[in-house]
Amino acid sequence: MLRIDETSGTLVAPQAGGLVTENSPERDELLSLIASSWPAFAQELGRPSLRLVAREPAPGVDLLAFDEQSGRAVVLHVTGETADIGRALAAAADVAGWDAARLASVSDALEAVVPGDSPQLVLVAGGYDAAALATVEWLARRHGVEVSAFSVSVLRFGNERLLSVHREPREGDARDAAAAVQWMLTGAKPAPAAETAEAQSLSSAPPPGS
Repeated sequence: MLRIDETSGTLVAPQAGGLVTENSPERDELLSLIASSWPAFAQELGRPSLRLVAREPAPGVDLLAFDEQSGRAVVLHVTGETADIGRALAAAADVAGWDAARLASVSDALEAVVPGDSPQLVLVAGGYDAAALATVEWLARRHGVEVSAFSVSVLRFGNERLLSVHREPREGDARDAAAAVQWMLTGAKPAPAAETAEAQSLSSAPPPGS
């Protein structure tokens, strides 16, 4: 989780304080925060090999990155509201149609990208409806599209704002935001739901022979 520094317009580590959920940032603010703090945000995505090469290099293409491990272009679709899958796919299709000269004109790093190769697609949004997540899963599992989805939310922590990033769909019982911050600051990680249920069952069971 990252704090939004209002003065510098960057993402940094949080300080202690009270926690309140707030609305997700508007698209323009979120886009600016991500672009100005790329290394920190890439770590939150679990994709440190991604190198940001351009912001809005073409209409509809919010952010363009280069994956130094795979040698692939990566299109990031950013919105503070529910993800627009159609616009995201259109952006990826646009980049897939770029020739070598067009790629190189955006960044020298993209000279390593094979022209016509489909880019990876990363969705970053304030939320996803069921249809959007079903579409992402369908594209990835049925058609081999390299697409991943991340949700962002904002929490007020004292006088500061935190940006929380989660992979979607979330697996298992996700911790709520307050518990996540508590664990981050103190290391007091809540017990998994299964362990908690087992402990409650054992504590409520009558002693042997009763």
